[in-house]
Amino acid sequence: MTFRRGSGHLFDALCGGSSYAAIGSTLIVPMRLDASFWQRAEGPHAGRRPGATGCPAGPGAFAVTPRDIDPATALLVVEGELDLATAPGLKWALGDLIDAGRSRIVVDLSAVSFIDSTALGVLVGARRSMGAGGRIAIVCTNESVLKIFELTGLEDTFGCFATPELALAHLRGSAAATG
Repeated sequence: MTFRRGSGHLFDALCGGSSYAAIGSTLIVPMRLDASFWQRAEGPHAGRRPGATGCPAGPGAFAVTPRDIDPATALLVVEGELDLATAPGLKWALGDLIDAGRSRIVVDLSAVSFIDSTALGVLVGARRSMGAGGRIAIVCTNESVLKIFELTGLEDTFGCFATPELALAHLRGSAAATG
């Protein structure tokens, strides 16, 4: 296993500096500088980092798992807390899907226990970068996370649904209506 630590600045971990570890295709970033454990963010972006194998993720680990539905549609399953330390993992995963030509993305936040404004900004930024034909739908069953979408007005922007199937049906219906 390879762990690298740089100068200890938070931006080392967030901006691809030397404060990270990689396990196979899993990128490990610290939750905070004093953390004695690491969180994982999975996805195609993780392959950009040098890797090693054999270390399981700790409890409460952050994970992002993309799944292709069809050439234009993807499901992104997110687990853990979405905050300043973990939002870059979400941003990389969304960016990889958008770069691969996905114009409809379902972001499943059912297993997310906390979300802050940094993560909301990532979602808004991803939506804007998709252009007029791109759509993102949110799956959310956690009342406290759903409340954040309601209070910020982003529930209407993205559309929040109880299941991935409902979110997917919404995206496909929106695509049929626009062209």
